[in-house]
Amino acid sequence: MLEVIYKKAAGKGLAKMPKPQRTKMEAEIRAVAATPADYLGDWKPLVGSPYWRLRVGQYRAICQVNDRELVLLVIDIGPRGGIYK
Repeated sequence: MLEVIYKKAAGKGLAKMPKPQRTKMEAEIRAVAATPADYLGDWKPLVGSPYWRLRVGQYRAICQVNDRELVLLVIDIGPRGGIYK
């Protein structure tokens, strides 16, 4: 089980989401943190980057997994259009 840490941008993005999507995103982030290697949702590594992408509906979360410190760092959360910039 990984500890989940939200960066400031991720917290702001989560706060801007509608409540049903926010609840679903939080649940999916907890599921990834429980077992990242066995997670069956839409969880993919970003090409040429140490980050991972979690897709929940039209929203994306950009995360970094640190296995040595057992941390899932959520870097940013937002709608799919502008999250990768």
